[in-house]
Amino acid sequence: MSSPKFLPSETLADSRLALFSTLRSAARAITLPLFEDGALRDTQNKAGGSSYDPVTKADVDAERVLRDIIAKNYPDDAITGEEFDDIAGTNDWSWTLDPIDGTRGFVAGVPVWSTLVALSFEGAPVIGMIDHPALAQTYFGVIEIAEPVAWRLRDDGSVSQISTKSCGAISEAILGCTEPLSMLGPGELAAYNIIRHGARFSRLGLDAYGYAMVASGRMDIIIEAGLKPCDVHALMPIVEGAGGKLTNWHGGSAVGGGRAVAVGDSELLPELYTYLGRAMTV
Repeated sequence: MSSPKFLPSETLADSRLALFSTLRSAARAITLPLFEDGALRDTQNKAGGSSYDPVTKADVDAERVLRDIIAKNYPDDAITGEEFDDIAGTNDWSWTLDPIDGTRGFVAGVPVWSTLVALSFEGAPVIGMIDHPALAQTYFGVIEIAEPVAWRLRDDGSVSQISTKSCGAISEAILGCTEPLSMLGPGELAAYNIIRHGARFSRLGLDAYGYAMVASGRMDIIIEAGLKPCDVHALMPIVEGAGGKLTNWHGGSAVGGGRAVAVGDSELLPELYTYLGRAMTV
């Protein structure tokens, strides 16, 4: 993948950035045909009992292929992912993989599922990719350069830089959360509902696509919890490369997963933290 004209030709991770195109194509070759087939006969429940945490053949096969490609090209880099054990590296570079983010949507035939790939340096994500094969578009972000940047690549080859939009108050904001009733506990849900009632309106069921919409200036706030590191690493460079902010509910780093809030306009954060902080006391 050649760098867009708005991205400096030489960056700290420039050689590894080129590998993202290979990773995207390899994952798509596995995931998209299985999604379009719709049979999904090999779907299993990782959670057991009454809980449901699906994993499909597409999840497993795609992550295995992605790991193989990375290991072949950068054998000293660490690799973590959704479906297999971590691989320790011998340098400061690490890759985080989520072969299908939004597996429930994948199973249900909802096309906003994605493949997430992140590259980190010294534990901090510096390049992120959200690929939406069924929507024929991919989002990228780079934040290790002087001026962070994010862009969208369509399958027709067109590339456009993306940026967040200003939003002066929660009352003007479009809010998103994938599934508040399942991912938020009672206190978290109470805090979320305070914000939801104050927002202009909300949209659900978006998974990583919601974060791409914040980065693109279409939405303003995403509030979620119960996330794994592989759920958030790829999102951070895209949201922040576009001018937004992605933190935990108390203003710290979201790199460890858990509770996350993403905004297009960081001016929203102080008020949001006030409400989100109540989740600890409700």
